[in-house]
Amino acid sequence: MLGESDEFSEILKTGFPMYLLIAIPLLLVMSPVCPANAAHEFTVYRAQQYSLQGATYGSKSSIINLEARSLKTWSSRSRHCVFVLMDNFTTEEYEQIASGSGALVLVVPPAPYTREQLNAMQEIEQTILLSDTSIPVYIINWTTEVNDLMKDLADSKIIDENASSAAKAFINSVSANGYQIVVSASKPVLQPNIAISTIQGQLIGYGFQDKLPSILIVAHYDSFGLAPELSYGADSNGSGAAILLLLAKILSRVYAEKNRPKYNVMFILSGGGKLNYMGSKNWIEQQMEKSNTLQDVSFVLCLDSLGSDKNIYAHVSKPPKDDTKMGNFMNELNNNLGENGLKIIHKKINLGSDTLAWEHERYSIRRLPAFTLSSLKSHKNSSRRSILDTSEALDSKTVYRNAQIIAKTLVAHLYDYNTSETPKINVDFESLRTSLDLLVLQPRSAQIIAQKNHPLVDNLFSLMSKNLKDVNVSHLTAEKVDPQFSFYTVTRATLQVYSVKPAVFDLILTLAIAVYLSGVYFFIQFVPVVYDLYIGTSKPEPVTSLPKKNNRKEKQR
Repeated sequence: MLGESDEFSEILKTGFPMYLLIAIPLLLVMSPVCPANAAHEFTVYRAQQYSLQGATYGSKSSIINLEARSLKTWSSRSRHCVFVLMDNFTTEEYEQIASGSGALVLVVPPAPYTREQLNAMQEIEQTILLSDTSIPVYIINWTTEVNDLMKDLADSKIIDENASSAAKAFINSVSANGYQIVVSASKPVLQPNIAISTIQGQLIGYGFQDKLPSILIVAHYDSFGLAPELSYGADSNGSGAAILLLLAKILSRVYAEKNRPKYNVMFILSGGGKLNYMGSKNWIEQQMEKSNTLQDVSFVLCLDSLGSDKNIYAHVSKPPKDDTKMGNFMNELNNNLGENGLKIIHKKINLGSDTLAWEHERYSIRRLPAFTLSSLKSHKNSSRRSILDTSEALDSKTVYRNAQIIAKTLVAHLYDYNTSETPKINVDFESLRTSLDLLVLQPRSAQIIAQKNHPLVDNLFSLMSKNLKDVNVSHLTAEKVDPQFSFYTVTRATLQVYSVKPAVFDLILTLAIAVYLSGVYFFIQFVPVVYDLYIGTSKPEPVTSLPKKNNRKEKQR
């Protein structure tokens, strides 16, 4: 009996490959749910992170390793990476997510957009730009793959509010498929050796240079938006900078004539326009210290966002009188605009505010007559600080039409409105188109171009050098002790999506494997004993045999 049980145990130990009992469950745990679609990679763009005048803004983190959820299924009690369409997202929802410890991925929907979509996206964009959050915030462009991911997240049964019972909801959550989001970017650190570049050049009038009045034409060339890598700033302020370059080319031909105007014209492409016009501020301070350029200024003409509408607004801090040079220019511009006319908007400078509204205010503070021409009625227009301000949304014909009118008015003013001496000008659309392409087809956020030898700055310098004299570049660097501005690294990253089961599935699978292995262990240990007991309790009754007769002895008797 004992031999039979030992034989049975030996069969289990040697005849069956015992390692499979452990290897199979482990292989099930380690294998992906869907080997063919285990991972997808997307390029994502990190939200702004910068400081300005002591205040910090934007997203402070860059690393993500969280389970993906939709806006419908995410929970504030857990750490999740929430995917949401920008046009279907409110300020209140953002504040709830930002107050947690998860992450946010904003999906930019495909164009074209309705007015309601634009308003919704720009509102949430401005909210995030003005916030200071510790969670990672990324922006991703819409693709079919991203759309499929969004649908899967929206249809996920991880949290099934429509389940008929708690048991069914639990089963749905266990059987559902999930996604793990991984962004393995480096930790954001301060960008070293940043410099905001401002380019200047001039045309010298007829007469003694130091005794001639000056006209300053100013436009900032940088852009701003929720993500530095997506900030193309086509209208704000690619259009203004392109018109400045076109005016420089037109007036260079005018000043090549013998009867050139009796004005000096200074052209200034300022940097840091979206950072409270730091470039203009630094340039004004340099001129006040080193030269007499600002001693006799007729007016300062700032160009900002002139490609969205045929209406042109003149933003002023102090309305000009009709008999002043600035007043004469505005009256002539009003006549050239025809039926639309020039609309003057007066706004006093708010010295209590951290930021200025328009660039001309930097000059008005120094008591220089200055104004800004723009197609925008208000400085609060969200399109001035938006990733949606792209070349597709810019009407180059509107920019060209506005450039023609401004150029015509400016030339007339340079010759004191003497029609007999005013030359005819040719406004070349191709020249404008070339300048626009240089500016609006690449992101120009300060974080990206804040280098002394950046290719964009070099190209702008070359264009101005072809038409102007005394072209030079001044640089504004941040102070090391108490910087006026600072930028941080990591503007783009790679987002990886892994198809996984939810955490509750892993827990249940672990418990099931533990039970399974325990059962196998007890089976191996106790089956021989049970077999012995079974054999012992079912022994058959012993069979007794009668002794055989010895017939041989009987015969002998």
